Amino acid sequence: MKRAWCCVALVVACSDPAVPSRADIYGFSSGAPPDVFHWPADRLPVRFYAQPVGNLPFLVQRGIDIWASGFLYGEFTGVVVGDSTSADVVVAADSVPDVAPDPGPWVYACSGVTQYPPVDANNRLTGPPHVHLTVLVGHTEAEVAACLRRTAVHELGHSLGLLQHSADSTDLMYPPPEVAAPSERDRHTAEVLYHTPATILPPP
Repeated sequence: MKRAWCCVALVVACSDPAVPSRADIYGFSSGAPPDVFHWPADRLPVRFYAQPVGNLPFLVQRGIDIWASGFLYGEFTGVVVGDSTSADVVVAADSVPDVAPDPGPWVYACSGVTQYPPVDANNRLTGPPHVHLTVLVGHTEAEVAACLRRTAVHELGHSLGLLQHSADSTDLMYPPPEVAAPSERDRHTAEVLYHTPATILPPP
């Protein structure tokens, strides 16, 4: 079965983590019965390999940091590694211009896809998820750079387990992404996901 989709705190007192708000989320499963995947605590930090193309490693580390900063209790952390054979997630791109992103309105100048591998008889992924970013022709390098910043974070959201898209263009997980960072709804959804029992397990 193959699936394709597409900061410093002062702690004053200790208590049990609060259950995340379930208000205003857009879901994270795909199909019925729902498939739920997220990285368990014993697999953190999640290891991401970024193909050394342009500033792709920077974009991947930036995306990891953006998502990690949205969790209240460190439910997700990640790191970029230099060896694809030891990675939990592999990120590749055709080309990535190493220029300053265009600061203007969003332009659909790139695309991305996240592919999950088949699941075995024990509901365990048989390999790492793969993210691929593609540059679309007819745009300036600065427009492409801005698009890749948005799209890289969006696709990394899929690799975290956000398997559904949002229907709201103000959310980062709307396709294609029009905003550069997760919204409050994106963060709520990710946190609820990481407090929901998974039905699909990571690869060995």
